[in-house]
Amino acid sequence: MPRRSRVDPFDLSMLAPLGVARVADLVALGMPSSTITRRVRSGRWRRPYPGVVLMQSGVPTREQEIAAAMAYAGSDSVLTGIDGARRHGLRRLPDGRSLHLLVPGDRRRRFDLGLRIERTDRLPPGLERSGVLVAPVERAVLDAARHRTDRDEIRAMLSDALSRGRTTVARLQEELEEGNQRGSGLVREVLEELADGIRSAVEGWGRDLHAVSGLPPMLWNPTLLLPDRTFLARPDGYQVDVGMAWEQDSMEFHPPEEDDTARRRARMVAAGVVVAHHRPRRLRTEPDLVIRELQSWYRLAASRPAPNLIVIPAALSTRPVADAHE
Repeated sequence: MPRRSRVDPFDLSMLAPLGVARVADLVALGMPSSTITRRVRSGRWRRPYPGVVLMQSGVPTREQEIAAAMAYAGSDSVLTGIDGARRHGLRRLPDGRSLHLLVPGDRRRRFDLGLRIERTDRLPPGLERSGVLVAPVERAVLDAARHRTDRDEIRAMLSDALSRGRTTVARLQEELEEGNQRGSGLVREVLEELADGIRSAVEGWGRDLHAVSGLPPMLWNPTLLLPDRTFLARPDGYQVDVGMAWEQDSMEFHPPEEDDTARRRARMVAAGVVVAHHRPRRLRTEPDLVIRELQSWYRLAASRPAPNLIVIPAALSTRPVADAHE
């Protein structure tokens, strides 16, 4: 039977809806390999990876880049890292063009510029997200974090996963212990912060300053309830011994019921809480002055009776607490 030299456009669109295909699949569909080679050489098509073509001359979109990388890595490859975390709805992610794919441990693929292929004996089951197999959120965000060296970037992405309810500190810690230990030291330190209640880079700066302030231990992101268990507030930090809250004036990680900074602060003051507050920038530019001011706020709080509140640490807090002001 003579070989077809013409490919049905419908079959081609079904094979490569994004215009990305493996050469072997095009040949199996009936396209001569000489035609493919000619189109690549002429510049009509691109060859991003060995055995993979992009059927256009223009710059590929990010979706096409992902499709090409996964076509090269294999049909059982799994997207992880920054792009994997983004498909789980995370947004506080660092910039990065390098794609990160997981493949079975016996797979041999080149580690090209712009493409990180990690062989693993713990290949996770892929979760379909917008037509792409993606690693579970814990694996994806930790794979992204393990390849970063900036503590604030790691704080931001892991905090985002927690704040959006995609995972828990315990699940992240479990995945970190079971996974690749390379580059895990800094990630482990940040997870310890998260276990203490830290939920943002700014709060991490505050924790670092408080650690050298000489003040008693502070709870981070605890839930404060009035004696009748009505929700009061969830401040960035709280000194239980004197009833002092510390706010870094950053609203990004406060829940919707706390979006009005002035009202939240007024509620705490009315309940007898002394509220210290600083702009996030000052924690980096004026650390010594911030510490002295924080110590002054603490002395003020210590001179007054501590308020009668129910204080629930972040690790024990349940978010759906009724707010009488909603």
